[in-house]
Amino acid sequence: MGSKMEKVIVKIGGSIAGEGLENVVNDVAACVKDKKIVIVHGGGPQIDSLSKRLGKEPIYFTSPSGFKSRFTDEETRDIALLAMAGYVNKKIVSLLGFRGVSAVGISGADGPTLIARRKDKLIVQDGGKKRVVRGDYSGIVEEVDGTLVNILLSSGFTPVIAPIALSHEGELVNVDGDRAAAQLAKAIGANMLISVTDVPGLMLDEQLVRKLTANEARRLIEEIGGGMKKKIFAALEAIRIGVPLVVVCSGLEENPITRSLKLESGTVITQ
Repeated sequence: MGSKMEKVIVKIGGSIAGEGLENVVNDVAACVKDKKIVIVHGGGPQIDSLSKRLGKEPIYFTSPSGFKSRFTDEETRDIALLAMAGYVNKKIVSLLGFRGVSAVGISGADGPTLIARRKDKLIVQDGGKKRVVRGDYSGIVEEVDGTLVNILLSSGFTPVIAPIALSHEGELVNVDGDRAAAQLAKAIGANMLISVTDVPGLMLDEQLVRKLTANEARRLIEEIGGGMKKKIFAALEAIRIGVPLVVVCSGLEENPITRSLKLESGTVITQ
């Protein structure tokens, strides 16, 4: 029976890792009896907060394609390690453990599970010009090995994964949590990816978009702004590589995971 249980990736955004986390964790604890759940989490707000406390002002750039991203120099990478693989990861593990869930916190570097190409240089839009910024320690996931995650699942554990990867040169790099979740979903054969954020889903003209095909989402991508653009981009990546469906939902709503599993919440994206 155990091996037949569906696998589900739950991506918890950094915006929910503060307010709303207990709400999501309560629901995950209710769902692990019927599903094999893997949690991937972010931690952007927590990195910013810790950076400021350590006297380092966060720096953000916009790419020519319109995506806003953090400049992760070596010091910021170390702060990201502390904030995500340390604080956020163990906070989720402890909340699950308190609710009777056997959770294990790892990062993508463990195993290694996530192997990435370090970006090093970023091409950024600066006013009307493009320029190159070097010394970046963020990465793009290029390989995923689901062995460790599958061992944990088959042993009855709920993995909680921080989006830190190992580069091809053996360096620790910060990777995008949404895209890491998409790649991991494919690697372990997950039936579904649930992306939990602090908004009800994709909102267009102040209306929640309940269902989208991948083609419809691709046509809309230019109209989508802010953090949701990255989430829809990652959802499209997941669908493209073979994940059957993605739900983007709010962790502030009641029973967000249970309702997403029933396709009763958020924005549902399919092939």
